[in-house]
Amino acid sequence: MALRTRVGFAAGLACALAFLGVVVPRAWADEPQAAPASLTSKPLRITFYPILARVPIFGAKIDVPQIGGGGGESGGLSGTTDHSLNAAYMAGVSFETDRWFAELNPLWAELSAEHSLPQVTVDSNVYFVSGRGGIRLFRGVFATAGFRRVSVDLDVGLTVATTNQVVNGSVRPVLWDPLVGVDWRGTLGKGWSFDTDFQGGGFGVGTDVDLSGDVYADWHFARHFLLRFGYTVIYFKMTVGDVQLGSFQRTLVVSQTLHGPALGFGIVF
Repeated sequence: MALRTRVGFAAGLACALAFLGVVVPRAWADEPQAAPASLTSKPLRITFYPILARVPIFGAKIDVPQIGGGGGESGGLSGTTDHSLNAAYMAGVSFETDRWFAELNPLWAELSAEHSLPQVTVDSNVYFVSGRGGIRLFRGVFATAGFRRVSVDLDVGLTVATTNQVVNGSVRPVLWDPLVGVDWRGTLGKGWSFDTDFQGGGFGVGTDVDLSGDVYADWHFARHFLLRFGYTVIYFKMTVGDVQLGSFQRTLVVSQTLHGPALGFGIVF
């Protein structure tokens, strides 16, 4: 299983890089001849974000396929939590010129949500490490490719419909997702810039589906400092086999959604 996962991740990442290799040169070829000279006008800028606080609204959906063998726990289980307010923290570093950019962002989120009737509880410590790079297509639009490491400490409780018994389980998957996407960045006026992006991936290599989007506005209030304001959305769905849930080992299908505002501080070099 581990070898198949590594091979699958390598294949997915190769597809992402191939996407850049095919699309980007063609887009550059369509640009006016004067464009390359202007692209060199902006030197390398490095921005370090020591902390980017998020206030995500979290919800989750759990599905457990039916298994045979009879007994009160053998039927299929499913449940959806209500949405709850949680906390998340991210740091990061980015490297940017007119032609390309690269960034690395670790994220930690302590999440919990529940639903009373039927009872569904989800406690989830989520650790993301995301890296991506982008190459300019035209104006402020970049094609991007990257990865996300998804590590989840997941504890769930589900109600068995026939007996009203609550069964509990825990799982600690670590998955690697290849990602491709698009990024649009530019200026909003004196002292302000923006960055908005969308990424999609997973492709069954790591998670089943991995989607995210961000919108940021940066206020450059001093030469080497900025404040970042934004809104972020992350959705992922994963299938994990052989999870001990109650008396049985089952396949667990989990989808989680995080979305909410973000506020951070950046140091520009």
